[in-house]
Amino acid sequence: MYKVLLVDDEPLITKGLKKLLDWEDYGFEIVYTAESGEEALAYLKENPIEILITDILMGEMSGLELIRETRKFQPQIKCIVLTGYQEFEYIKQGLLLGIENYLLKPVDEEELLTTVQNVGQKLNAVTGPDYTQETTTMKDNTLWRFINGEIDKRDCLERLALYHITFQQPYYNVSILEFEHYHHAEVSKKIRNFIEENVSATCLYSPNQELIIIFESTSEEALYTWNQTLVQQLRDGQKGTGVFYLSMGHPVQTIDRLEESFTCARENSLLQLYSEPNVLISDRLAIDKQDELKKQQEFKENIVKQLVNADEDTLHMIELFFQNLTKRTKFISPQVASKYTFDLISYIHYSIQTDDLSHYTAAVERMVYSSDIDQMRTILKEYCHALILSISHQVNMRSPIVQNVLKFIHAHYDQGISLKTLGQQFHVNAIYLGQLFQKEVGVVFSEYLNRYRLEKAKELLKTTHYRAGEIGKKVGYSDTTYFYKQFKKNVGTTPSEWRKI
Repeated sequence: MYKVLLVDDEPLITKGLKKLLDWEDYGFEIVYTAESGEEALAYLKENPIEILITDILMGEMSGLELIRETRKFQPQIKCIVLTGYQEFEYIKQGLLLGIENYLLKPVDEEELLTTVQNVGQKLNAVTGPDYTQETTTMKDNTLWRFINGEIDKRDCLERLALYHITFQQPYYNVSILEFEHYHHAEVSKKIRNFIEENVSATCLYSPNQELIIIFESTSEEALYTWNQTLVQQLRDGQKGTGVFYLSMGHPVQTIDRLEESFTCARENSLLQLYSEPNVLISDRLAIDKQDELKKQQEFKENIVKQLVNADEDTLHMIELFFQNLTKRTKFISPQVASKYTFDLISYIHYSIQTDDLSHYTAAVERMVYSSDIDQMRTILKEYCHALILSISHQVNMRSPIVQNVLKFIHAHYDQGISLKTLGQQFHVNAIYLGQLFQKEVGVVFSEYLNRYRLEKAKELLKTTHYRAGEIGKKVGYSDTTYFYKQFKKNVGTTPSEWRKI
């Protein structure tokens, strides 16, 4: 748990903040609330904490003075300030102190949650005592939230104006630089400074300490040139990156579409597995994505088949999975490795549909905090081993006919399956089959099939560029409207919204 201190001279504000979020669910603990800067400072001198959330104007000691004094003995503390519209000028002073973000009163729940989660991820990224992370600024926070669609253009530009940053070129793109020595703060800072001094670009650190670059130029071709030039400059080895990948999002003509370019860059970063290192990964890179996705799908299906049969050889396939991640180079970014590992865990979970969800939720929680491939390998192996034991128990409890029906569903979910057709397939009364299925699986047949199809749809939304309606048909929904309705009802978002998550 990361320790949080709340400071405001209005007790109703701190009480409201405590109730606004389920703090512990997100890994935070409010250890103290203070009604003045002096009271907070006295507490801080005796108690180390990670996050300080303070009002900007209070009595004799302002929130900014509190931050300034606290940094003398807790230099790594992360600070968030609360402010009213009329106090905007004070934010300029906060910039010099490296505040994470400012929150306007009354505090918006979503903005508060996003801000503290970003700070939490920054704290998670600290990998050892020798790693001194550069203080995160509001600039990075603002740009990060903007390219993720969390704040609007006007709000973004208003905040960036404090840094004298304006976007005035006609073309832009977002690129992600991931490099072997990202955990060396001095190397990362050196590269960032070099880019901002020599390239027409603005940089920011993501919560996971990737270096995000927003290029701007007079034409699309010039953006490709800027990206390729940066690759050439990094290849000379003088910048200390080690092995690296620069993933380029496609050019856009307005900053309103930077989120779109960033999403593309994130998708391109996943192609690290299929390209040589020290290159620019863009839409112009000649890689057969569909062929690679097909290979991934076959590999995942084989793992599921072995797990369903409670085959211990699955653990050997996990080793092959991680060997494949690093077959071209010793380095693959932790974010990319995490994405592939999490996708595999999710695929296994939704394909097998075990009655016990505890193994899956435990694996996901551990994945959130994993930062290297060895940790991910251990998590995946332990998850699969637990599944094998669980499946062995389930298989022994289920009748052969239900086991065969489940296998049939997993292989033919995209076809017109019903209890009637399954009854004909396996020569059993449809009503009896429905009752037996519900008893042994725990849900009625139609609900199980619907869930399974939706999980396959979610996978296609993440791994292909098919339209949502096409994906609905590919997973077995003949009626596109019904697919949209079921997706929204069960997942909580539209297919297009989920694709962006």
